[in-house]
Amino acid sequence: MITLLLIFLPLAGLLAVWGAGDRLKVHVWVINITAVLHCLGSALLWIMPEWDDGLPEKIYSLVGQDVLSRTVLSVISLLFLLSGLQTIKYFPMVRQKFLENAEKFLSPQLVAICLLGFLSSMTLVAASRNFGLLWVAMEATTLASAPLIIFRRSGNSLEAMWKYILLCSIGIGFALFGTMLLAIAGGNSHGGMDMLLLANSNIHPAWYKAAFVFMLAGYGTKMGLAPFQAWMPDAYSEAPGVLSVLSSGALLACSFLGIVRVLAVAPAEVQNFCNNLLIILGIFSLAMAAFFIIRQQDYKRMLAYSSMEHMGLVSILWALGYEWAALLHIAAHALLKVVLFMAADNIQLACGTQRISSISGLLGISRRNAITYLLALLLLCGMPPSPLFITEMVLVKAAGPVLGAVVLLLLFVVFAGMTYHAMRMIMGERCSCPASALELLKLEKLTFIPMLVLVFVLIAGVGMLLGAILNEMGTVF
Repeated sequence: MITLLLIFLPLAGLLAVWGAGDRLKVHVWVINITAVLHCLGSALLWIMPEWDDGLPEKIYSLVGQDVLSRTVLSVISLLFLLSGLQTIKYFPMVRQKFLENAEKFLSPQLVAICLLGFLSSMTLVAASRNFGLLWVAMEATTLASAPLIIFRRSGNSLEAMWKYILLCSIGIGFALFGTMLLAIAGGNSHGGMDMLLLANSNIHPAWYKAAFVFMLAGYGTKMGLAPFQAWMPDAYSEAPGVLSVLSSGALLACSFLGIVRVLAVAPAEVQNFCNNLLIILGIFSLAMAAFFIIRQQDYKRMLAYSSMEHMGLVSILWALGYEWAALLHIAAHALLKVVLFMAADNIQLACGTQRISSISGLLGISRRNAITYLLALLLLCGMPPSPLFITEMVLVKAAGPVLGAVVLLLLFVVFAGMTYHAMRMIMGERCSCPASALELLKLEKLTFIPMLVLVFVLIAGVGMLLGAILNEMGTVF
């Protein structure tokens, strides 16, 4: 019952926002109340999972929860809560700009409606127990989030939105074809796609291989794996920070969950084939991200390629059998992207540009945003005590000498590229700044949520690192 409530709760909020008209305070309150209730529901699924029992059999075959779905659902809830809290200060600033020049910004009401629809569709992805319903929910995430990309109503944002819709729809088309092949592989002539039934059925290996390839290409497109990631840099660079946070952290986790669900029903004889394919795409994603990051001129596009890199690492970790490390990597990456995209939004509002070469002396313009951005970027690159340092070390150790060396080299290239670009922005003479002193003061206040998340990640990273060191000492002695 809790799962169903979590799916329909954002839809109720959506209707409330729709009925509120242009009352901005109502939009903000609805978003945050929905976020808090969604977080409480996600926590209850961990504390009292039995409360979700008692669903009718037909509904139970469609939606439910397990450890994987609860993990992804927790990431979704937490990121939406953090995004919602950020809207308390961010929406009034956007509203002011909307009133000054309405044709250049999306209505805050429409932004709120799309955010709530996005939350509902991602919740449905996490809760799906049926491959057909999973596909429908994944397509719904595209439709709900696409309007947010044209937040600034420019030619570039319109192009980015259509690229996002077109490429993701092509990817979802591949996933649909793969879903039909999976039904054939399971011998479900009636079209039943229950994940639990398929996991316990005799699946035809050859048909499953074909299904997996198409579903990996389809959901890999939404996940941002190379070479299917063409939509990601444009969408992230044009979308507001609150959407980029949800897309980079929550949506990519949902897409990966779709791939994992397909892997869960794989026959034993094709599991090596599937894992090898994940490793190949993971390395390719890491290599492409490294190539584009070192020559990048837009700091939000750079963060998009960073997401591609980390999804590649997650794929490799899962393929090597380190599921716990993959889930930890997803959670840590999501939290750090909260910090980086919110700080990047503030930097854009302060400097009026996303071009790296046009920004310098950021420490003198917005000190808090500059420090927050730099620290989060270093942690994202795996600098201790980042939780990502632990997961990346696990990957390198498990990958063996050849694959481990390749991963280390590519990680170093990414680190060098991202830190070089960040230092160019932060150090040097102060560039021209279109924002007034009052606006800069407001932007400094917008760093509260990112800094809070950053402190949490640092504390968690220190705890994990100390635990790992003590564990190694216990092994030695």
